[in-house]
Amino acid sequence: MLKVVLCASVLLSMVSYPSVADDHRAEFGYPAGLMSICPGSTKPAVIPKSQLKYLSFVVQGNGRSRQKYSYWNARNIAKDPRINFKRRTLLVAIGYLDSPNLPISAMFANDYEDRGYNVIIVDNQRFATVHYHLATRLMRPVGKHVAEVLVQLTQYGLDPSKLELLGFSLGCHTAGFIAKHFHTMTGRNISTIAALEPSGPCFRNLGPKDRLDASDADFVQVIHTNIDGYGMAAPMGHVDIYVNGGEYQPSDISIYPCTTTCSHFRVLPLWISALKNPRKFIGLKCKDIQQARDSACYSNLPIDTVVMGLGIDKRKRGIFYLATTMEYPFYLGAKGLKEENVYWKKLTDVNSGDETEIYT
Repeated sequence: MLKVVLCASVLLSMVSYPSVADDHRAEFGYPAGLMSICPGSTKPAVIPKSQLKYLSFVVQGNGRSRQKYSYWNARNIAKDPRINFKRRTLLVAIGYLDSPNLPISAMFANDYEDRGYNVIIVDNQRFATVHYHLATRLMRPVGKHVAEVLVQLTQYGLDPSKLELLGFSLGCHTAGFIAKHFHTMTGRNISTIAALEPSGPCFRNLGPKDRLDASDADFVQVIHTNIDGYGMAAPMGHVDIYVNGGEYQPSDISIYPCTTTCSHFRVLPLWISALKNPRKFIGLKCKDIQQARDSACYSNLPIDTVVMGLGIDKRKRGIFYLATTMEYPFYLGAKGLKEENVYWKKLTDVNSGDETEIYT
């Protein structure tokens, strides 16, 4: 019996579970399967040369015009009349089942083009429209091959200090893999990564080498909107912003929350609104994620804030709570720094009075 206990103790310490005294997961169970663990997703994956023709890059500019380049001729992006490497460059990493021809990528491309960016959209649809478990594995070689193209473009003037990566959901981790490989190949960091609601399934239990991490770029901004569903609770950036606590988002129907898919995708109009309304989304620094979940960061002194979006102060570090309204354009501005404007408290305080409820 002693040997069994000792072995169990060693195994528990190896996987870094909390002590039995404060861990109730043995009683209630803990996540496994589709929404948490994807066995084998970190094993090596290779995209054969014959399949690299399906990895391409879409350049957008000059009034929404586009040109597509394959992996094999992507160095010609440098000669595209839409490209000027003296400007900042945005590389968009698409999400699961996404495509440059679908609205999400176009929405991002249009807004960044209007802001004078070079816009390049990675088209890895061929590898992102398979079984999700397999897609998470394939994003690792996709990241490597996209980094190879970026390294080529540096020879024609692409400046990593002016290069920004933008990813949504699975695309956030793809951006992380791109940045990791780029650093390995060049010894230099990409400037920034904006990670919109990084996907949690298949990544929740992985370490920094196997998912997005703050070390992947000079500055990583992460926005969380559905951490208990399709998203991921763990902080992965220099700044992690938990919108309305990061769990679920307000919906247009006040008595019913925006559910998992809705909350996961809510990050998209939030980011677009932040681009169109700079300095309007003001987050409040929290001591930890639980404080952000509880909307309990208002008593922290001195007050420390951050502005979500392109104008974020890149010297900032930590976990931030961001309150929003339930309708576009969502921002509260300075009102978001007042606890009485926390949306969830307006709903959950329905029973806060001392009177006896008589329902008739």
